[in-house]
Amino acid sequence: MNYLQINELCQNHFPDLMPSELAGMLHGLLGHGFVVEEGRWQQQMSEFLTSGEPMGYEAEKALEQLLAFTQKDYQADSFSIDLLIPEDDYPLEQRAKAIGEWCQGYLTGYGLVKQSKTLSGDAQEAIQDLSEISKIEFDLEEQDAEELESAFVTIAEHVKMSSQIIFMANQPKTTVVEEHPQVH
Repeated sequence: MNYLQINELCQNHFPDLMPSELAGMLHGLLGHGFVVEEGRWQQQMSEFLTSGEPMGYEAEKALEQLLAFTQKDYQADSFSIDLLIPEDDYPLEQRAKAIGEWCQGYLTGYGLVKQSKTLSGDAQEAIQDLSEISKIEFDLEEQDAEELESAFVTIAEHVKMSSQIIFMANQPKTTVVEEHPQVH
């Protein structure tokens, strides 16, 4: 999926949400451990997105595609976050606004998951960073365009890394069992 497809989904079914905000919300949900269960996620998502009202078949199908697309970001073999913001040919101001909306959506989605795990260290700092980035403003008139573009790319990469840190912090701790040779 791409930004334009998500924009169409929002315009048709979730007009109160910006496309990047919806994409960020799904990342926040998945990053906090939301499990997409067959036959159950539709009700959960309608609670989040439409105050419990049915979404309709078309909205569910499009959202199912977006969820599947988002889930792939959290697979061990590809673990790479796709921000789903406007492409590079959009004005920088619009892309910066969208990354702020993505972060706001992420924080909203993250907060919707009912878990009691408290983050600390790098993960807590990552949440704080996303909160600050959600307020992003670029003053295009007083800055060099190349410097702003470079800053934007740095911020986008930081958002991706922060999302990965948060996701990893929410994974269950695995225990390693040492194998001891048996002595007879």
